[in-house]
Amino acid sequence: MAKRSKESRADAAKSSAVRSKKFYSVYLDDELRAELRSWPKAERKQVGALIRRVQEAFGDPHLHSGIGIRDLSPKGSRLRVYECRLGRALRLIFTLERPSLLYFHMIGTHDDVRRYLKSFL
Repeated sequence: MAKRSKESRADAAKSSAVRSKKFYSVYLDDELRAELRSWPKAERKQVGALIRRVQEAFGDPHLHSGIGIRDLSPKGSRLRVYECRLGRALRLIFTLERPSLLYFHMIGTHDDVRRYLKSFL
């Protein structure tokens, strides 16, 4: 059998140093950070794991539903305010500040979030 003169496409595939997915940096508001410091370590770990999942899933709508990311911005506004859920009761509120920065503002119940959003919006 004759030797091929061209590489197959599978042989031509090379790994790329370029990231295929956008990476988001995270910043926690000082008040949120202070509140979380008073929580038990196990609960802080849960919040940290949720923030990491948001960081990895944000921008991919198919993954949003698993962690409950919802857009809370009023229609037509450019505020880019979102929430994600920690269990049934608690929600983390965050905004997309720059193209690659997720700013986490507060954590609270549904009523806390509504009060916060009234002052925020």
